[in-house]
Amino acid sequence: MGGVSEHFEEVSTRDEIWRARPVDARLVGIVVAREGMPSIVEQREQLTAFGVPIAGFRHPAPNVVESWEERLNRLFGRLDKGDVVVVTSAHVFGRDAAEETQTIAELGRRGIMIKVLAHSE
Repeated sequence: MGGVSEHFEEVSTRDEIWRARPVDARLVGIVVAREGMPSIVEQREQLTAFGVPIAGFRHPAPNVVESWEERLNRLFGRLDKGDVVVVTSAHVFGRDAAEETQTIAELGRRGIMIKVLAHSE
């Protein structure tokens, strides 16, 4: 996914999360329950280990049916220009590569920076 946007960066240390972070920007961790990804609890633990605050963490309600577009609109409505979004994987942003790219591009257009935790495997 590298090169998708100048707002998108993979990070491997806690210090890298803060690089190029606008003054007073909010750091926002996002977790998503999706097949093929670590559990939301594991994602939260990875973000917390990197120093990303997760305020008001709640498990998603299993009975809430919401389209991807509705979820994106809800996400976009909660983010402001200059926010730094941190995720464990770019897969958080879509059900496939096209959705991931589209979501990352839209966040970039809105002035939102994206940091993805690097995994050494």
